[in-house]
Amino acid sequence: EFSMFIFIFLQEFRISPHEAFVVATTDRTTLDFDKFKELQDGSTLYLLQNEHQALPVAAEEHITFTPHYDTLIRGGMYEYYASQGQAPLSYTLAELIDNALSATAKNKGRRIIEIRVLNDKTVGKPAVIVLDNGCGMTSKQLNNWAVYRLSKFTKESSTFASDKEGYVRPDHVPRSLNSDISYFGVGGKQAVFYIGDSARMISKPVGSPDVHELVLSKEEFERKEKNKEDIFSGVILNRKPGDSSHIKNNDEHFLQALIAEERGKESFTAVVITGVQPEHITFLTERFNVVTRELAHIYHYYIHGVNGNVRNKSSSDSDDLKIDIHVTLREKPPKCPRAIHLREVEDDMQTLYINAAADTFEFRASTAADNGTVEGIIRYHPFLYDKETYPKRPGASYKAPDNDDDDNESGFTDQARKRMPIFECFWNGRLIPYTAVSEFDWCSPSKGAKELAECYSRLSGVLFTDDRFQVTTNKLTFTDLEMKLKNKDTIYTTVVNGQKSSKRANIQNEFSLWLQNCHEKFDKQVKFLGYQGTITRPEVPSKKMQHPWAMFSSIEWDGKTYKTGQRVKSLRTNPVLYGTIVKFLLYGSYDGDVFATGGQVEVIRIIWTTLFFLAPFLMVWPKGNEWPQNAVCPAGTPLGPINVEILNKRGESISSMPSAGQGKGPVLSMQLTIVLHDSKGDKVVSKFIAQHSPKWGFEFKKNESLTQLGKYTLFLNTVMKDTNEPVFGGKKLPNFTLKFTVKGKEKQSSDPSVRVGVPFNIPLQFKDLYGNLTAPPKPPPVLECNYDLKVTLSGLKTETQTVKIILHPGTPHSLHVMPEEDPVKVENGNPVAFNVEIHDECGNITAHPRQIVRCSLTLEELPLVTVDCSNTGAGQLMTKPINLKIIDGQPQTRKVQFEMPSQRHIASITRELKVIPSTRVALMQVYSAGDDNLVLRNNDKIDWVAGGVLENLFYRLYDEAGSEVTISAEIASKIKVNWTGDIDLEDLIHRRLPDIEVPTQVQDERFFQVSYHDQSVSVSFTITSSVVVTGIRFSSGPLGLREMCFKYSTYVEHIKIEVTAGIPAQLKLISGPEQVKNVKNLFSHSCVVHCCFIFTLLTIEAHVSMGCYKLQFTGFFNKKPIPGPSVNLTIIPDRNKPVRLSVEYDSKVRFLAGGIFPVFSVTVVSEEESPITTFSPTAVSMRLWSGVSSGGTPPPTVGDWLTDVKLCLLRKCCVFFCRDKQIPEHAGPHVIQFSLRVDETKLLFSDQIPVNVVANQPVKLGPDSQPRTPVVSNSKDITSRTLVENMTLRIMDSHGNPAGQDLNGRVAVSIKCTNGDKNKSLPLFEGKIHSFRLDLVDGKAYITRLAIIENSPGENGSIYTLLFQPEVPKFPTPLNPFELEFHFYNDADNQAKISHLTKQKDELTVAIAAYENIFLTSTQLLKLLTAIDTLINKKRAEVDKILKMPRRSCSIRENFMLQPDVLGMVGHLAFVEDDTAAWVISWHIRGDMDCIITKTKEAAERIYRETQGKQQVMALDSVFVPPRDRPLPHIRYGRTLFDPPGNPVYARELLICPNDQECCDIVFKNILGDTIVIDDLQSANNYRRAVVQNKSPCPTILTRQGDRVSGKGKFGGAQNKAPPMQTLPLFGAPFPPIYHTLRNDIELLQQYQLAVKKREEAEKERSDHIQNLKSPEMERKNQEMEEKKKLLEDIERQLGMFVDHGVSFLLFVFL
Repeated sequence: EFSMFIFIFLQEFRISPHEAFVVATTDRTTLDFDKFKELQDGSTLYLLQNEHQALPVAAEEHITFTPHYDTLIRGGMYEYYASQGQAPLSYTLAELIDNALSATAKNKGRRIIEIRVLNDKTVGKPAVIVLDNGCGMTSKQLNNWAVYRLSKFTKESSTFASDKEGYVRPDHVPRSLNSDISYFGVGGKQAVFYIGDSARMISKPVGSPDVHELVLSKEEFERKEKNKEDIFSGVILNRKPGDSSHIKNNDEHFLQALIAEERGKESFTAVVITGVQPEHITFLTERFNVVTRELAHIYHYYIHGVNGNVRNKSSSDSDDLKIDIHVTLREKPPKCPRAIHLREVEDDMQTLYINAAADTFEFRASTAADNGTVEGIIRYHPFLYDKETYPKRPGASYKAPDNDDDDNESGFTDQARKRMPIFECFWNGRLIPYTAVSEFDWCSPSKGAKELAECYSRLSGVLFTDDRFQVTTNKLTFTDLEMKLKNKDTIYTTVVNGQKSSKRANIQNEFSLWLQNCHEKFDKQVKFLGYQGTITRPEVPSKKMQHPWAMFSSIEWDGKTYKTGQRVKSLRTNPVLYGTIVKFLLYGSYDGDVFATGGQVEVIRIIWTTLFFLAPFLMVWPKGNEWPQNAVCPAGTPLGPINVEILNKRGESISSMPSAGQGKGPVLSMQLTIVLHDSKGDKVVSKFIAQHSPKWGFEFKKNESLTQLGKYTLFLNTVMKDTNEPVFGGKKLPNFTLKFTVKGKEKQSSDPSVRVGVPFNIPLQFKDLYGNLTAPPKPPPVLECNYDLKVTLSGLKTETQTVKIILHPGTPHSLHVMPEEDPVKVENGNPVAFNVEIHDECGNITAHPRQIVRCSLTLEELPLVTVDCSNTGAGQLMTKPINLKIIDGQPQTRKVQFEMPSQRHIASITRELKVIPSTRVALMQVYSAGDDNLVLRNNDKIDWVAGGVLENLFYRLYDEAGSEVTISAEIASKIKVNWTGDIDLEDLIHRRLPDIEVPTQVQDERFFQVSYHDQSVSVSFTITSSVVVTGIRFSSGPLGLREMCFKYSTYVEHIKIEVTAGIPAQLKLISGPEQVKNVKNLFSHSCVVHCCFIFTLLTIEAHVSMGCYKLQFTGFFNKKPIPGPSVNLTIIPDRNKPVRLSVEYDSKVRFLAGGIFPVFSVTVVSEEESPITTFSPTAVSMRLWSGVSSGGTPPPTVGDWLTDVKLCLLRKCCVFFCRDKQIPEHAGPHVIQFSLRVDETKLLFSDQIPVNVVANQPVKLGPDSQPRTPVVSNSKDITSRTLVENMTLRIMDSHGNPAGQDLNGRVAVSIKCTNGDKNKSLPLFEGKIHSFRLDLVDGKAYITRLAIIENSPGENGSIYTLLFQPEVPKFPTPLNPFELEFHFYNDADNQAKISHLTKQKDELTVAIAAYENIFLTSTQLLKLLTAIDTLINKKRAEVDKILKMPRRSCSIRENFMLQPDVLGMVGHLAFVEDDTAAWVISWHIRGDMDCIITKTKEAAERIYRETQGKQQVMALDSVFVPPRDRPLPHIRYGRTLFDPPGNPVYARELLICPNDQECCDIVFKNILGDTIVIDDLQSANNYRRAVVQNKSPCPTILTRQGDRVSGKGKFGGAQNKAPPMQTLPLFGAPFPPIYHTLRNDIELLQQYQLAVKKREEAEKERSDHIQNLKSPEMERKNQEMEEKKKLLEDIERQLGMFVDHGVSFLLFVFL
C-alpha cells in the first residue's frame, strides 16, 4: 500500500524519481512502511525537501474534537465555581497554572510560568495570558486538549499507536510535590470559558520547528450551530515561529508582540483568553493583591519548597524545584505596570502560619484500603502576654464569641482559632481550598487534659496527600479524604526529622506531651502568686461560673508585679477610676501558684470626701525617678519630669473650678517654685507655671539646673489662671511641699557632657589648708576651654585644675538639603533623591527625638515622602518616579518643600524641581521616501493598487523633547512589524522598513503596525486595494495624442492620452572619433550616443596601462542593462610624462652624525622608462625629516631644503646629483625623499629612503642634561652638602649622542682647584676620601647622590671643579672628562646667598645667549636689507606655494563659528601634525568631533533651541577640569618607575590649538582626559602591565596602528579598532614651521621697510630729542639708571666677596 501511495504521489505532484523529498505528518514524523499502516484517515501531510525544513507559509490542519464519553458519565457533578459562594477567580487561574506545572515538570533548568493581565485599550481589548516554558504540545496533543473530559489516563500523545505513552504514576516525593496535577481534561476548558469568551492555544513542542495554534470561541460555536455545522471541529494553524501575518483583528494588537517573542524559544505554551468578562477584569485590576495572595497560598510549597516560606532562613528549598511564577498587570498609561513574583508574597496564610508558629508536630497517616499516605504538620501559636499570636486571615472579619454560652462546659472560649478547622488540605502539592479537617480524635480537646483546653485553640495544621485521594474535577473539594482519615483502620505515627519514629508509642500521648511542653515553654501569660483559698461568687450571673474561684495575693504580668493593697488607676476609661487592689481571682480549682491567660482583680474604688480630693495632688513621675521627702541628691541630679492632676470629689481630673451656673468655671493653673535656703536667706532658683493638657495634665519638664549645694523646698500650688493667686473664695487651693537637700558629687564616673549652644555651670569650691570651705579669693578665676575646662587662680597651692568635657551637637537649628543647586534637574520618568541634614546653630549635624523631615511636591500623583533623622541627624528622601506630560518638549517646573512638622522653629526650605524631557522614545513617524507627502499617521487608511508593493518605507523615532533619536543596534532590535517575521537588522539600523505587499483582492482590508519595545510606541494603519488596469502598450506608431476606449457590458468610456517616447531599449553611436590608434594615456574625446530619444554627450578620461582596449557603451534603466555600440582604442606611453624618480646612492655607507651624506643621483623616468631631460635642476628638491616613513608623500611639516640650504645640483647625462650635504647631528631614524615639481600644482615624489643616523666616534663623557652649578657648604644638612643627584653620565660623540654602548670601564671622580692652585685645601667626599671610582657599564654610569662630608675642609668662597675622568682600557684614545664647577662655603647663610646669586647669574647667562642669538639674526637680516623688496616677494611666493600644497583638513561643516560666545566645533579647534595620531584621536572622540563649544551656558542653550536639540553643545562655564597637569603614569615624584616602551605621550599634548589656548586646554582635558598615545599594541599592553604592577591606575591607550586599550584593560574587537582613515572626519594638519617663519620674516621686512621711510623723519626728530635729553625729566631717569647700575655692581661685588676670580655679565638690550 505504501509503494502504491508513493507511485500515485509522484504522478500527482509530478516529482522526478531522482528528486529528494520526504512525506511527513504535522508532527514531523517521516512516513515509512510501518508508519503508513498506522496512519489515520483525514491526516494532514507535508511534502518537504527534508524533515527539518521550515514552513514557507502557514499551513492549516483540520481536526475534530468530539467530546469524550466522560461528558455524559460525569455530567451530573456540580459545575465549576458554584460552591460556597466565594469569589473563584484565583481558582480558575490555578487550573491553568496546574497545566503549566505539568508541562514544565521535566525541565532541566528554571520552570517559568507567567500570568499577564492586560487592561490597556491601546493594545487591544482586555485579555489574560498564561505562558510557560514547558515541553509544549504537538498538534495531536493540542487536539486532545480540546476534547472535553479526556483525562490523562485515556488521551493519546501521538498520531501513531506505536508511539503512545501510557500514564505512569510519579514516584513519591516529600509533600507530594510531583507536579502531576493536570488530571481530568476539564479544568482548563472550564477556566478559560469562565474568564472569557475565547481561548487561543499557542504551543511549540520540543524538537519541532513549527508552532501549532488553535482558537476556540463562543462566537464560533454559535456561528456553527446557526449554520448547522459540526460544532466540535476546528482548525489547527501550523506556522513558523514569529509569523503573525494571520492576526488581523485590531482588538488583538498585543498578539503581534506575543508572537514576536517566540523566536529563539525551544518550546513553550501560551493560553490567550480574550473577551474577558467586565466583572473579572475589574476584580483582577482592583484586587490584584488579593488574587496574587490567593495564588501564593495555593502553590505555597511549589514556590518555597517542602519547608515553606521560613523568613530569615539561610537557603531556600525552592531552589531544588526551580519554579518561578510571575503575575503582571498592565493598565492604560500613565498607570505603571505592576509585577509580583509569588515568591515575594509575604501575607498568604501558609506564610503567616509558618512564621507565627513556635514549634511543630509532624505525623503520618496510612490508610489500609488503597495504601494511601498522608503527611501532616501541626503548628503551635503561643499566647504572648496579653494577646494570641494565631494569625488572622487578611481581610477577614470574625464575629465576637458569646461569653454566656452555657454549653461550654470547660468555660473556655476559642480566642485564637475561633471555630476554624485546624487542617488545610493539599493534593499533589497544591491547595484544595474548600476542604478542611477540623481535628482528629487524638488531637481533640475532649481527649486531652482540661488544663490544656485553651491550648487547642492555638493549633494550625496542614495535610499533604497524593492522587490516591480523590478530588472533584475542579479541584475545589476532596471527596473522600476526611472519611478515610477517620476510619478506624487508619494508622497514625509520629515523624521525627523526616523519618517515622522508632518508638512504639501512642500518638495521643506523644501529642499531649508535645502540647504540654509548648504551653510551658512558649506561652507568656499571667502568673498568679500567693494562693489564699477558694471562694464562691454568688454575684456572677451564670451559676456554672459561680464556683470555684481561686484567690491570690499578687500576680506577675509582662515583667511587673502587682500586689494587694497597691493603689491603681484605670486606663482608657471615662472617667478615670482610682482604687486599691483587694484580691486577684482565677476561675478553677487550684492549690498553689499557677499560669493563666487571664483572670479578674477586685479593686476598692477611692471616693473623695472633700471638695477637691482626699490627697492634695495626684503626682506622677513618668520616668520613675521619684524624689521622696527629705531626699539628699547629688548636684546636677535631674528633677522630674512631673505630671500633676487635680481631682474632684468623684475622682475626676479637673482643670477649672466648678461652675456656679452655665458655662465653664474659672480656669486653674499649677505653679512650681523651688527655693534655696542659704546663709544669706531664701532665694528662688526657679519658678514655672503650667497650663492644663488633656493628655498630660499639668506637666513640668525635667529640671537639671540644681547644681548649687544646700537645702531646698519645692512648692507646688494650685493658682487661678487669671490672677496667679493660690486662694479661691477665701480658701487655700490644694498645694504640696517637698523638702530636699543637694550635696556635692563624690566622684564623676564619666566626663560631663555639654551641648553646643546650651549654657552650663561650673561649680567651684575653695578650701583652706585644712580642707575647710572658704570664700573665693580675688582676682576671679581664669577659665580656658578647648574640649578641656581649665580653671586657673594664681596664688593657690594648686593653681590650675582641668575637667574634661564631652561636647555634643546642639539643638536643631536649621535644615540643610542637598543638592544645593536650584533648580534641581531630573529626567522625566525617574525618581529624584534629596539628602537632608539637621544642623545646630554652629552647622554640626545633630540627632534628637522626633526629627521627622517631610518632603511635599506640587504633584497630585506623588505622595508625601518622610524620613526619620532622629538617630543619625541625616537621611535621604527618595520620591516615586516622576511622570509629567511634556508639552512642546519644554521642561516642566514644580516646587518641592522640605519641613519638619515637629520642629516648628526650623524654617522650611523650598526648592525648584525642573523636570526635563527624557531621552526615551516617545513618538514614532513612518513615511515613504519615494513620496515626500506620504506620511503614515496612526490609524490612517491608505488606498493602494491591488497586488502592488508599498516600498521605500522608513521610520523615525523622537524623544519627549521632539529630538530625533539616533538608531543603534539595540534600539533597532526592538522595532517590530506585523506583516513579516523576516526583518534585516541592518536595514532597521538605517531606518528602513520591509516592503508591504498589498493584497490582490479588492476591498480586502489589512491591518499593519510598526511598534517599538513591546508596543509602547507604535504606528498602525490599514491598507485597502483597488483595481488598476495595466499592460496597455503602444508597440509602434507616431508620437502625439491618441484616443482610448474602455468597454464593459454596455458601458463605454473614452479618454485621450499623449504618447511620448517609451522606455529606452538600445544605444546608437551617432558621432565619435575615428578608429583611435594613438591616444595619450590621459585623453579626452567626445562621443554622442543616441539613447532612444535621449541625446547624451560623453567625455571620457582614462587612466589605464598601455595596450589595446575596446570602449563598450551600456545604458541602464531601472537597473536593467541597455546594449550599445563599442569603440576600439590603442593606448601608447607618453615619453614626456614623468611617472617616477629613480634615486641611487651607496647603500652600504654608514651615516655618522655630523658627517657628509653620500652622493645621491636622481633620474626622472617617463612612461616608456626613458630619462627626461626637459626639467630644470631647480625643479628637483630633497627633503629630510626625523622619524619613520610617512607613506607616499612627506609629512606636511617638512619643507624643501632648497629654501634654506644651497644644494649642488649638476646636470650630466640626464642625471641630477646631490653632494656635500651634512648629515644631521642628532642620531636616530631619518627619512630622505626627493621631489620633482612637474607644474605649479603637481609634485612627483620618489620612494622614501629610510636612513639610520648613528653616533660618531666617542670623544667625551657627558651628562644626559647639563646640571646647574652646585653651591655646597660643610653644614649638617645633607641637601646643603649635595654636589649632584640622580645624574647619568654617558660616553658621547662630539654632538652629544650616546656613542659607547659597547664600552665598559670605570669613571674616576675627584675634586681639583679651578685655578690650578695645588696648595689650596680640597673638600672631601663622604667617607673622608679624595676620590673614588664608578662602574662604567655599556658606556653609562649612574650617580644617585654625591656629597661632601660634614665639616669638610676647603676654603670659604672658593670655586672647585668636580672631575669625572673616564677610564676605558680597550679604547685606543683617551676620552675627554666631564668637569663641573661648584662653589664651597663654610656656612649655610653664605651658601644660600651665593646660591641665589648663582641662580640669577644662570638666568642672565641664558638671557645673554638669547640676545646674542637675536643679535646674530639681526645681523643676518641687515645683510639682506639691500634687496628688501626682492626678499619680500620671494618669501610671499614661498608662502603662496605652501598654501597651495595639499593639507589635511577637517571635513565637518562649521556653521556657528562667528556667533558671539562661540569657540567653535571640536574638530576645528586644533591641528594634529602626525597623520596616525590625528587618525586614532579623531576616531576615539568621533562622537564629540561635531560638538559646538561655547563660552557660556546661554550661548549653548541658544544653539540648542535654534537646532531643535539636534546639535550637541558644551558650555565651558559648566565644565571643571583639574588645573594641574599630572605626569605620565610611569613617572612618580619626578622619577621614572620603569623604561617606558613605545614613546608614550598624552593625546592632548599632540593637539596644536591656534586660538584661545587656555579655553582649548579645558575642552580637550575634559574630552580626552588622560588618554595616552603609544606606537603599537604590544607596547601599549606592556606599558599598561608595568603601570598596574606599580600600583597605579592606567588610562585608555591609543596606538598609532589604530588599536585601543580601554582603561579597564579591554582591547580587540571591532569596537576597539579604528576604521579606515578616509571614512572618518579628522583633525586638520597645521602649517609647516617654515610657513610661520616666512610670515614672521615678511612682517619684520615690512616693519623695516616702514622704518626706512621714517628714517628721515627720525633724523629730524634726533636734534629735538638731544635737547629733550637735557630736560629735568630725563635727568631724573638718568639718575634712576645710575642707581640700577650701582645695584648691578653691588651684586658683582658680593659675588667677588666669595669668588677668587672676577665674574662679569654681558647684557645686550635691543629696543
